[in-house]
Amino acid sequence: MIAVPPRWVAGLTLALLLALVAGVTSCRHRAVRAEAARVEAGQHSAATESGHDAIETVANAAARDAGDEALTRTNEKEIRNARGANDRVDDAVTRAGIDGLCRRAAYRDGERCRLRGAAAR
Repeated sequence: MIAVPPRWVAGLTLALLLALVAGVTSCRHRAVRAEAARVEAGQHSAATESGHDAIETVANAAARDAGDEALTRTNEKEIRNARGANDRVDDAVTRAGIDGLCRRAAYRDGERCRLRGAAAR
């Protein structure tokens, strides 16, 4: 058998131990980096989806508002063109109609309703 000096055995053992620790540490760092890359990709995908959802929501709201505006114009046109639209309406009826509108949330903060001080909220 070959005689190996004890210092060499200790040095070789230390070198093998350091190589083992370095290998485990390197694997751990690679795993952490891979996980960080997966998380980042997931966040990017979620942000992209969120952006698409926001754009779709805004587009839907704009379409809904355009429909509401078209309905308002149609209603106004029909009211103004209805038979009797130019006839005089009693002031009490006008006040009652405006007071009724001012009780609705959609109208109560309008200038006409605020100036009238009408209707309980």
